Amino acid sequence: MAVIHRDELVELCRKALLAAGAGARDARVLAEATAEAEVIGNRAVGVGHLFDYLDGYAQGRIEKDAHAVVRRVAPAVLDVDARSGLAQTAFTDAVDDLVKATRESGIAALWIRHSFTCGELGYYVRHLAGQDLVAVAAANSPALMSVGGAPRSVLGTNPLAYGLPRPGAAPVVIDQASSATAFVNVRRAAEVGELIPLGWALDRDGEPTRDADAALAGTLLPFGGHRGGNVALLVEVLATLSGASFSLDAAPFHRGSSSPGIGVFVLAVDPATFAGSTERLAGHLDTLRAEHDVRLPALERTAPADRVELEEALLRRLEEAAAAD
Repeated sequence: MAVIHRDELVELCRKALLAAGAGARDARVLAEATAEAEVIGNRAVGVGHLFDYLDGYAQGRIEKDAHAVVRRVAPAVLDVDARSGLAQTAFTDAVDDLVKATRESGIAALWIRHSFTCGELGYYVRHLAGQDLVAVAAANSPALMSVGGAPRSVLGTNPLAYGLPRPGAAPVVIDQASSATAFVNVRRAAEVGELIPLGWALDRDGEPTRDADAALAGTLLPFGGHRGGNVALLVEVLATLSGASFSLDAAPFHRGSSSPGIGVFVLAVDPATFAGSTERLAGHLDTLRAEHDVRLPALERTAPADRVELEEALLRRLEEAAAAD
């Protein structure tokens, strides 16, 4: 493994994105989001996933000069058309309005449509929790997962995330896919010839498989059987209410020249609406940890690290992308 400073990683990601054709603002926002995912340990949507964005720019799946259109369609509702650009930049364009609406009404919601993949979904709720807001986010993706016994993929891996503010401490952020694992984990296993655990996927004949290549030709499975499928369906509904592509209709994010056009839903709640709510919530989280031995990574996380470990081959690949003309 190679150790790299966070700022150096951001700069390498930014240069790689610029070389792939991204605009300066998109490159800066996505580079920061990518490094953030690596720092908190969500490597499935970190540097490895950045290459999907680089290829997306090269092949036309991401609009290089997209400018999101932000509309406040109701006092506490924002509608954002990413126009085939990045969900992260669209969120950045709208987040100040979302926070303002939340302060005014106590609760507000944001919908992003027509975007590329959401990347690390925790990114969205973490930024809101950092402003002392409770936040929930949901995003769909191209169909990669079977639910309800369907023989083929009908929903995306459809992640759900939430963020809880803790005064004087890092926010608690939970971010998990509705699938048993992320698609990129199966793809990585196929690339290096590793077996995958049973319960992750089915092959093209609908049979359980440990062969990653067979899984890529088949379909992923939800976590927890039909319970994970229920969550995935809720995410699909929330993420697509403003007109984003249903997972079945979304173009693949890793090949072709068309944008997936997926959706992201973000809900923000201001605890200040309820007297003492932030402190009460933080106190309860401390009680779970200190008195009941609850050990969750999100509760243990402290300030972000300033250095990141990357596989040496992955770092070399990023350096080559950053050096490209």
